[in-house]
Amino acid sequence: MANGDIRYTRETSYNMGLGFCDTLLYRVKGKRRQPRALGKATSEAQARVNERNAIMNLNRIVNANFEDGRDLYITLTFDEAHYPATRAEVRLLMRNFLRRVKRAHVALNILSNNAFEAVREFKYLYVIEGGDGKRMHPHLLMTGGLSESRIRELWGMADIVNVRTLQASSNGFEALSAYLTKQGRINGEHRWYGSRNLERTGYAELNAGISAEATDELARAIEDINAGVGKGVETTEERYAPVESRYPGYYMSEAEAIYIEQFREWVIHIKLYRRDTDPGRREAKRRRSEAAELRRMRERYAEVV
Repeated sequence: MANGDIRYTRETSYNMGLGFCDTLLYRVKGKRRQPRALGKATSEAQARVNERNAIMNLNRIVNANFEDGRDLYITLTFDEAHYPATRAEVRLLMRNFLRRVKRAHVALNILSNNAFEAVREFKYLYVIEGGDGKRMHPHLLMTGGLSESRIRELWGMADIVNVRTLQASSNGFEALSAYLTKQGRINGEHRWYGSRNLERTGYAELNAGISAEATDELARAIEDINAGVGKGVETTEERYAPVESRYPGYYMSEAEAIYIEQFREWVIHIKLYRRDTDPGRREAKRRRSEAAELRRMRERYAEVV
């Protein structure tokens, strides 16, 4: 193999909680080639990869640190008397607010804690939406426990404070992570701020030696799935088999294969969830119904022919 040729594909998998698994495949090269000037197509493809990675990185952190149905998603606003002039001032106001919230959270734990209930560590993550002429307001994720009225009292800078309980889907908190990533973007960069005790989800390397040919086949299979090849003629089980056969015990939720022309490489992202979870059982039921309907359709076609 010539120097600079692609040697193998590395595959890593992140356990996202809730039975959800996030898998990324990317090429690992030998001697680096002299890059060509980026063309428009390559720039757009790389931008898609960067956007996808930013969303999934944030999603992993949210899934690792906040609980479905227990923790809070809060939108804070400012009235005219308290409106900050800069993003730096917003950060200062948030830092002071979160100190007050943490003290209240610790006090609540001391009052309510008993021998059968562990004290929950206070965590937070927020982005600042707005700026550059748009009205600024923070979006905050934090450990639950305080009431909406207590949070509004501790904020004290506007009457409008929207407090919601976090709700996950079969893809974890991806929709929320995508929204926060978009709103937290500054000059093309993704920015969020979090407590120092946020856990980073660990990953397990599944396979560090997938051949280039196998990677190409997987990418083409994903492209066919997303293009709807075989839809209505084959069952989901049959259409997804080239992908799901690599991951026993998991269903594929969705996948994307992006080709970076500049480096002649694929970046593949696959979202999976375990078959023994509630989303997995619902998907199994849906696929059984689909397969039965397809069998009936084939039988009717055979009778006509």
